[in-house]
Amino acid sequence: MSDVPKVVRRDLKKAFKVFSMQVASHRKGSDGTEKLLLRTQDGEFVECVLLRDDKGNRTVCISTQVGCGMGCVFCASGLDGVVRNLTSGEILEQILQLKCLLEPEERLSHIVVMGMGEPLANLGRLLGALHRATHKDGLGISARHVTISTVGLPHGIRRLAELSPQYHLAVSLHAPNDELRNRLVPANRRIGIQAILEAA
Repeated sequence: MSDVPKVVRRDLKKAFKVFSMQVASHRKGSDGTEKLLLRTQDGEFVECVLLRDDKGNRTVCISTQVGCGMGCVFCASGLDGVVRNLTSGEILEQILQLKCLLEPEERLSHIVVMGMGEPLANLGRLLGALHRATHKDGLGISARHVTISTVGLPHGIRRLAELSPQYHLAVSLHAPNDELRNRLVPANRRIGIQAILEAA
């Protein structure tokens, strides 16, 4: 906004907030990766990441929950269980905050929903955010460039296929059989690999 005097821009910045979440931490990797730790208005924290590759892809990895209820033994997100679902606005805001980190010549190309939380446990709000991100009057990101990762909630998989079949689904099995998967992903005990495969 260079057509507005600096003093007015400064006053506007003091008087208005564009984002509801504050950047608590911003880390940059040598490979161009940038990670934000965002503080929500109620004092919780979520992470989101901007990934750059040598093909020119600019991918954002976003979270859907504060914490996670799946209990995967290899993931720190679920240590305290799920605190709450993020709102559609908080999910979309992660994309927008990461988009602000892009250089003028860079363009956001992909969204992966692989951050904190189980996306299919907050599907309604996630789809609301993704609709705005992929709509031509929103961010205009191709729906074919959106991947949603899940540990495998059969009902959520079927609902996603019904409501938004254009998005890609990545099922994180982590094990070839239920015996091992039950130890790694405790939520599997009430689901089972076969039920996931049938739904997917």
